Amino acid sequence: MIFKVFRVLVGKNDTFTNCYVVADEETKIGVVIDPAGEIDKIYNYVENRNIKLAYALLTHCHADHIAGLSALKSQYPHLKVAIHEIEAPYLLDDEVTLCTFLGIPENTICADVTLKEDDVVKIGNLEAKIIHTPGHTAGGMSIVIEDAVFTGDTLFRRTYGRTDLKTSSEEAMLHSIRDKLLKLPENTIVYPGHGAVTIIREEKAFYRCEE
Repeated sequence: MIFKVFRVLVGKNDTFTNCYVVADEETKIGVVIDPAGEIDKIYNYVENRNIKLAYALLTHCHADHIAGLSALKSQYPHLKVAIHEIEAPYLLDDEVTLCTFLGIPENTICADVTLKEDDVVKIGNLEAKIIHTPGHTAGGMSIVIEDAVFTGDTLFRRTYGRTDLKTSSEEAMLHSIRDKLLKLPENTIVYPGHGAVTIIREEKAFYRCEE
């Protein structure tokens, strides 16, 4: 598996977001997870490795995860934008995306593909399994690829995303973490939307202490 993480600066609040490129080593077919910005970095990485981008997979619709979407689509017009089916309508809702709040132009890119729980996205010989993980947003999703899970703003190291925003739910968040993500194999590496990498084993221990 070809893998790269970009820590990109987004919006007027100096928010740093983790953006990921994942590709199949054999076919060089790849995806971008949460194209938050600084698309030139992604473009240079992809082109230098002859990666053929097929999808932009969005863990959720907030501006600090989609701010680079328009620039990415202009570079790769064939790229399919994929997001959970519940989240798709919110891509054009500025009150939910928070584009204006973060000083980012309102998003005008719609979803090409909508996904749901247990859907599988083929990335060459790789498979990306979708888990619906609402809480930070109603249609938040996490993406499992081999021994990694990309959790957006659902699960961070020792904490989780905000639940005081439009479509958020504290109850749904805790359910997503405890009953879905923490049920993954303990050696699963957690790649969050912000901050440091963690592992399911360590998060299970932490949440047991919090119960």
